[in-house]
Amino acid sequence: MTDRNSKHGSRWRSRVTPRPFGLVFTLLFSPAGLAHENQEYDCRPDIKYECTADQCEKITSDFQHAESFAYSAQTGEISACLWTNCYADKATVFRDPTARTLTVIGRLIPTAHPGNEPIIVSLTIDNSKTDDTHNFTAIWGYRSEGLTLDMGKCVTQESRQR
Repeated sequence: MTDRNSKHGSRWRSRVTPRPFGLVFTLLFSPAGLAHENQEYDCRPDIKYECTADQCEKITSDFQHAESFAYSAQTGEISACLWTNCYADKATVFRDPTARTLTVIGRLIPTAHPGNEPIIVSLTIDNSKTDDTHNFTAIWGYRSEGLTLDMGKCVTQESRQR
């Protein structure tokens, strides 16, 4: 009985073991469509939603000049300029090769006015198109009362070598 269980367990392990490694390999070394290591994204919103637990209000004007987001795959840094302050820090990166999206999230430190509180920003970029323009959604202003979503386009370019 022990031999049979051992044999069965061995057969089961040999079929299952490669799958996690395959998934990790796919996530780490996925083909084009996700950020290259020297890619930079410059993201500008077109539409904004200010949301509470009850509703979201769509805003279509008078904010585009004051909000922007950026991500550098080379440095691993996400940044945001939101009205009178800019913020930046290293990002945690999540890649979804199937959906061809890249999501970066970070707790960003204020750079223009250091006394302000840090903010959390998540930036999801759709890399399904092959040109240098991509749709994005940024979420920021996380608070118990609600949050803010910006949607628009990112333009990509190659990072300058440092």
